[in-house]
Amino acid sequence: MNLLVASHLYPSTLSRTAGSFVHNQARFLAALAQVRVVSPTPWFPPLPGFGRWSAYAALPRREELEGVEVERPPYLTFPRRVLLSQVWRFYLRALARGQRARPLPDLIHAHCAYPDGLAAVEYGRRLGRPVVITVHGHDLKDLPRNPRWRALVARALQNAQAVIAVSQELGRLAEGLGARRLRVIPNGVDCQLFKPGTRSPGAGGWRLLYVGRFDVAKGLGVLLEALARLRQHRRDLSLKLVGGNAATGTEAPFRAQVARLGLGECVEFAAEVPWQEVPRHMGEADVFVLPSFSEGLPLVLVEALACGLPLVATRCGGPEELVRAGVGQLVEVGEVEGLAHGIEVVLDHYAGYDRQAIRRRAEEEYDYRCIAARLFEVYEEVLKS
Repeated sequence: MNLLVASHLYPSTLSRTAGSFVHNQARFLAALAQVRVVSPTPWFPPLPGFGRWSAYAALPRREELEGVEVERPPYLTFPRRVLLSQVWRFYLRALARGQRARPLPDLIHAHCAYPDGLAAVEYGRRLGRPVVITVHGHDLKDLPRNPRWRALVARALQNAQAVIAVSQELGRLAEGLGARRLRVIPNGVDCQLFKPGTRSPGAGGWRLLYVGRFDVAKGLGVLLEALARLRQHRRDLSLKLVGGNAATGTEAPFRAQVARLGLGECVEFAAEVPWQEVPRHMGEADVFVLPSFSEGLPLVLVEALACGLPLVATRCGGPEELVRAGVGQLVEVGEVEGLAHGIEVVLDHYAGYDRQAIRRRAEEEYDYRCIAARLFEVYEEVLKS
């Protein structure tokens, strides 16, 4: 089977973790099919001084990542969602350029309903090839708030031959937008890479860990406020934040908050790292915290499960399907006191968490080898129909 994967989210020198879930799916699917990736990249002139946008111009247009061939044709898109309803047309042209002079795919798998999914549906129609779309969260929980964008998302889902949702919540949202032949298949984890470390829990103090974008919507401000409350009576508590980007200034507001709260001695900022280095940070932690305001099925929580870490996360969608009894604590979105209490409950009852049992759940439900096999079954069903 020749499989074409279309996704604007994909690891690069610009972001080592963005779209790592797509890359890992692709590399494990490569054992079952001939896989090519087309990852359209925003076009920007080679002008310095525009931060992330300037960096797009320097990205290689073609490379191989761990055996997966990746094309990055440029497409026109704009900051702040300007002309967002037209972006799929530019993406479509980039997708066609990335495929040019290549054997036709048997099936196209697009990640995110818009713009990727809608462009893939139109491209598949032109080629006479079926399209599968995976929805990840932002495309169903954010974009549909705008009626015009909602119509575009619905159009993509209704015309795909199959839709994959990474969580039950997203599956319900996709059904509400008219998706057919719906499957729920979560994001996965490489359990050979993500595994428990050798640290003794609580040795030298309790260590909390966050890995992800430095963004207000990820709840980092709430987490820092919660830490300040906990530190009033738990001086043995520290926090590591992994995912900063000094070039774009994402750390600055949170560093200022740390200084205002007097947390300088117990908060460590670390830059974004390649996904292969995330297990090292998880191996040095006792509890993983994800205080987001909204999520699909967070890959980083699945990775923390594989490392056997108890979790504290917010009731914001996907985490509710991951954080069950014996795994950690769920707290309400945006509540400083609730987050602090959830962290404290986990620490006070830490001996009751079976880290090997947490790890086994990741192996049984989320290992990429199983996820790739489930995806391939969907492809075969689509092709047979």
